[in-house]
Amino acid sequence: MPAARTKRKAAAKKPKAAAIAPLELAEFPPESVTRLERWLCLACVLDVFTRHMGLAARTAHAEIKRYTPTFDELHAQHLSRPFFEPASPKDKCPHCASAAKWHARLWIYRIESGKATDAPRRELVKSLPASGGQFAVVDEKSTSQHAFYEWLEKLSEQLNFDDPAWLREASLHYLGRKEPKTDWARTFAGLHAIRRSRRLESGWEIDDGRLFLNPVLFDELLLVQYLLSRSHKAGGLTLEGRYTLAELFHRLRSSGYLRAVGVTAYSPSDVFEELLAYLSGGETTLRFYYIIDRRDVLARMQALKEVAPPKPKKM
Repeated sequence: MPAARTKRKAAAKKPKAAAIAPLELAEFPPESVTRLERWLCLACVLDVFTRHMGLAARTAHAEIKRYTPTFDELHAQHLSRPFFEPASPKDKCPHCASAAKWHARLWIYRIESGKATDAPRRELVKSLPASGGQFAVVDEKSTSQHAFYEWLEKLSEQLNFDDPAWLREASLHYLGRKEPKTDWARTFAGLHAIRRSRRLESGWEIDDGRLFLNPVLFDELLLVQYLLSRSHKAGGLTLEGRYTLAELFHRLRSSGYLRAVGVTAYSPSDVFEELLAYLSGGETTLRFYYIIDRRDVLARMQALKEVAPPKPKKM
């Protein structure tokens, strides 16, 4: 009995592993960074490596420690084994019913290349520990147009179009993408209106709680709001009310916006195509840089190196 109590006491005093802190990305414009996490069942992976592929346990452990997700896995809309989405940290794996101790989390940070992000990204990568494979950095070639469409889709999923406040939120996000070096969250604090300036030829200003944008930038904001909301109800809602596409084109032509941005077409489909090319940046090449945080995977593999993985059970 005394020996048993001593063992229990020692176990109770066993220090807990330090929590893994997320990367600090405050230096980056919010619209240029996407944060993603993927839960990975290590028991599932070991089962595939050892039972199906015939690898020795030690080799399987080494392969997992070197693992970096593929782009297909990073972009997947529907997760498949060994990835899953737990409702709570204590959930069992939906594929093999393994306990939570076999589940590891990958943190993924995607940074869009650009003048506002390239320098801080290089500094961030330099600051990451180089030993032990704790972080992996990979890049993916893309285009400005693809990045813009993806940004639109992601933002539209976040907005509540039944709440009029979405127009202000969408404005904040777009201006953050358009001028990433400005602290728009701070600028918007206390604002109660966004207006088209009658005197500014460029830039913007704040006067008595109102944000005044130069005419081209304001019209551009209307266009983005239309694009975000056009599938919600008939036409698209903007700061100036709801427009059909034809009404919006007439509004942008009469205001001089189409001429200002170099859109010369008259056919609605051609005008729309030229507007999207201008707004998105077209086929200009850019890169997405992925920083993959593998610290949790490595820590769990270290803790489980002497533990046999559970046999898969049907869920």
